[in-house]
Amino acid sequence: MSNIRIILQARTLSYRLLAKSLLPISGIPLAVLCAKRLGNTGFPVTIVIPKIKIDDTLFHTLKKYKLNVIRGNHTDVISRYVKVAKKMKSNEIIIRATADNPLPDGYFVKEMDKLFENFKRNYMCTHEKFFNLPYGLAVQLFRAKDLLRVSKKKLSKKDKEHVVVALAKDRINTSYKGKLKTYKKFYVKDKLSIDTLDDYIKLEKMFRKCKNPIKTKWQKIIKK
Repeated sequence: MSNIRIILQARTLSYRLLAKSLLPISGIPLAVLCAKRLGNTGFPVTIVIPKIKIDDTLFHTLKKYKLNVIRGNHTDVISRYVKVAKKMKSNEIIIRATADNPLPDGYFVKEMDKLFENFKRNYMCTHEKFFNLPYGLAVQLFRAKDLLRVSKKKLSKKDKEHVVVALAKDRINTSYKGKLKTYKKFYVKDKLSIDTLDDYIKLEKMFRKCKNPIKTKWQKIIKK
């Protein structure tokens, strides 16, 4: 597990659903739940959030739950990732996750890391249709050295804000042929990411059925 670090980005200033990172799901703030689920098999998780006043409550909430937090530029999100990557070995893998997707867990990370290695990828995004995964089971995988190399290029505002746009453009092996059948049985058309109040209500109800929202595997939550 030492060759993987999960970097989870979160913020308070979400325009469609303000402060969604702090909304409770099964009594746990959303950003905290995302971090705890991603790390539930032992992978190290670092949460990167903006260093502006509106995010102070989020920062103190995350620290209250004894989570590893780094603060940085509000709009230049990729620079927050670079802070973490600089402390990693060049070939170590970064798993990028966002705090509006509570479904991905440590088991999901293990599965995607195995595919990343088997496919011999430089960059991988699980939102590609190839994976047959519901919308919301999203992580991106890449190596620290590639993030650091790309970050030194002349980046657009969009590149800096969305982190993986520059990586996706930079790599030549980002296309897939056919579709992976492994996860087809778990595919649902429902959006399982939180951007609006309706999204939040739906996901909160799903997690309310779990006895242990941190440990329950993503497949079981979808089945429920």
